[in-house]
Amino acid sequence: MKLNRIALAVVLAAPMAMSAHAALFSVTPLLGYHAPDEGDSGAYVGLAAGVKLVSSVSVEAEYGKASDAKLFNGNVLISPASWTAGSLSPYVLTGIGQQDLDYTKSGVTMSTTDTVMNLGGGAFYSFSDALALRGELRAIHNSDQSKTDFLVLTGLQYGFGGETKPIQYVPVPEPKTYVPVDTDGDGVVDTNDRCPNTPAGWEVGVDGCPLDSDKDRVPNSIDECPNTPAGMQVGANGCPLDEDKDGVTDANDKCPGTAANVVVDDKGCAKMVTKEVKEAIKEQINIVFDSGKSVIKPEYKGEVAKIADLAKQYSKSFITIEGHTDSSGSPAKNNTLSQDRAKAVMSMLISEYGIDASRLTAIGYGSSKPIADNKTAEGKAKNRRVIAVLTAEKTTTVSKVVTKPVKAKKGKKATKKKAKK
Repeated sequence: MKLNRIALAVVLAAPMAMSAHAALFSVTPLLGYHAPDEGDSGAYVGLAAGVKLVSSVSVEAEYGKASDAKLFNGNVLISPASWTAGSLSPYVLTGIGQQDLDYTKSGVTMSTTDTVMNLGGGAFYSFSDALALRGELRAIHNSDQSKTDFLVLTGLQYGFGGETKPIQYVPVPEPKTYVPVDTDGDGVVDTNDRCPNTPAGWEVGVDGCPLDSDKDRVPNSIDECPNTPAGMQVGANGCPLDEDKDGVTDANDKCPGTAANVVVDDKGCAKMVTKEVKEAIKEQINIVFDSGKSVIKPEYKGEVAKIADLAKQYSKSFITIEGHTDSSGSPAKNNTLSQDRAKAVMSMLISEYGIDASRLTAIGYGSSKPIADNKTAEGKAKNRRVIAVLTAEKTTTVSKVVTKPVKAKKGKKATKKKAKK
């Protein structure tokens, strides 16, 4: 017991001597709950007196009493400044002490004095430099009995003593005359200027920012189209965008991407010109006859029908029917035969297809216009023919894109070099 008290005195005396001129003393009444390894738990009442060695390290001497034990402790509290958050300062605690324990064994009251080791942690909540609330959880290890008790504490710490910092005199500066500054020279002082780097000469509002009357995000000072309608896309010059350069803004252009040489309407679409084009139509059929005959064979009636259909389609058309023979027989006979063949086709067009006779002309050429050699049977068969030619005029409506006239490039004037003499 004596050794323990001597050790406790040494722990407390040494730091107190070291801090005689720079310490801040404290007194802390303590209340808590003692939970022994064996025996009944109960209340704990104590008192701690401490001194601060440096800003983050303090030592304390503590006396406390539980239901069946008394404690004499010397503890070191460590609370680095980096742990502090506002008024809350966490700390860790370690120390050594003595425990006097009374207990009953076999009906006999006995007592023992043991050495204990303390280890714990807690926090201070400061109300001022002199007053703080303290909370702590501590483990008390009895090395003689090989037992560990626990202690939950709270207390109100009062601090006093230490050196008082001298009050430093801070001279009051003379009031300065306020001179408004306008760095960008736009007429709005810097303290009120929301756009402090406005280019020189630009119109600005009361906030120092460039004016933009049509709200197209292009300042009035560089806006070449100051009255752009709301919501219209504009370029860097403040004018509506016209990607295809057709004179119609993109916002109104229904046909974007028009070619450069095309004339457009107010919607940006190509202008079309419509005109009627007359086209000559010529259709020909060929009907072959038997030698000396003018009767149309059944296999050629389809050819007659084809020319008749075209005549009905083009009501202003005319049909010239040419009759031909081979070289057999006299010219007079061949002329008559070729005329009869042409009239046979003409009669069929009138009687069977209702073509007006005024639109038909039948001509017999005899053997004067052969298309094959009359010396062979095959050639003669080809020459025994009727050719019907329909002539009409077809009107077609054509639409065409209107284009701009191409400007002729000015050629460079030729220069003549003077010949060296």
